[in-house]
Amino acid sequence: MTMMLNVKDKYVQQLENFVNSLPKDAIEIKDSLDMEISKRVSSYRNSEMKTISFDTGLNSIREKLVSKI
Repeated sequence: MTMMLNVKDKYVQQLENFVNSLPKDAIEIKDSLDMEISKRVSSYRNSEMKTISFDTGLNSIREKLVSKI
Protein backbone atom coordinates (compact mmCIF):
# COMPACT_ATOMS: atom_id res chain seq x y z
CA MET A 1 0.00 0.00 0.00
CA THR A 2 1.24 3.48 -0.83
CA MET A 3 0.08 6.64 0.90
CA MET A 4 1.05 10.26 1.20
CA LEU A 5 0.87 12.04 4.53
CA ASN A 6 0.73 15.76 5.19
CA VAL A 7 1.78 16.26 8.80
CA LYS A 8 1.48 19.52 10.67
CA ASP A 9 4.84 20.74 11.92
CA LYS A 10 3.91 20.36 15.57
CA TYR A 11 3.33 16.59 15.05
CA VAL A 12 6.41 15.74 13.00
CA GLN A 13 8.43 14.57 16.00
CA GLN A 14 5.61 12.29 17.14
CA LEU A 15 5.35 10.78 13.66
CA GLU A 16 9.10 10.23 13.54
CA ASN A 17 8.96 8.52 16.95
CA PHE A 18 6.14 6.27 15.76
CA VAL A 19 7.96 5.36 12.53
CA ASN A 20 11.13 4.61 14.47
CA SER A 21 9.17 2.31 16.80
CA LEU A 22 8.15 0.02 13.90
CA PRO A 23 10.24 -2.96 12.78
CA LYS A 24 12.93 -1.92 10.28
CA ASP A 25 11.29 -3.80 7.39
CA ALA A 26 7.75 -2.53 8.14
CA ILE A 27 7.90 0.55 5.93
CA GLU A 28 9.89 2.01 3.08
CA ILE A 29 10.30 5.79 3.04
CA LYS A 30 10.96 7.51 -0.26
CA ASP A 31 11.53 11.18 -0.80
CA SER A 32 8.97 11.81 -3.53
CA LEU A 33 10.34 15.25 -4.40
CA ASP A 34 13.79 13.84 -5.11
CA MET A 35 12.26 11.11 -7.27
CA GLU A 36 10.19 13.61 -9.25
CA ILE A 37 13.19 15.88 -9.83
CA SER A 38 15.32 12.93 -10.98
CA LYS A 39 12.58 11.80 -13.36
CA ARG A 40 12.25 15.27 -14.89
CA VAL A 41 16.02 15.78 -15.21
CA SER A 42 16.32 12.42 -16.93
CA SER A 43 13.44 13.30 -19.27
CA TYR A 44 15.14 16.61 -20.12
CA ARG A 45 18.54 15.04 -20.71
CA ASN A 46 17.04 12.34 -22.94
CA SER A 47 15.28 15.02 -25.03
CA GLU A 48 11.89 13.56 -24.10
CA MET A 49 10.68 16.87 -22.66
CA LYS A 50 9.34 19.64 -24.85
CA THR A 51 11.11 22.86 -23.95
CA ILE A 52 10.71 26.46 -25.07
CA SER A 53 12.90 29.51 -24.57
CA PHE A 54 12.31 31.79 -21.60
CA ASP A 55 11.25 34.66 -23.89
CA THR A 56 8.70 32.49 -25.68
CA GLY A 57 7.24 31.31 -22.38
CA LEU A 58 7.11 34.81 -20.96
CA ASN A 59 5.42 36.17 -24.09
CA SER A 60 2.82 33.41 -23.88
CA ILE A 61 2.06 34.30 -20.25
CA ARG A 62 1.81 38.01 -21.13
CA GLU A 63 -0.60 37.30 -24.01
CA LYS A 64 -2.86 35.24 -21.75
CA LEU A 65 -2.88 37.94 -19.07
CA VAL A 66 -3.54 40.77 -21.55
CA SER A 67 -6.42 38.82 -23.13
CA LYS A 68 -8.12 38.71 -19.72
CA ILE A 69 -8.10 42.51 -19.35
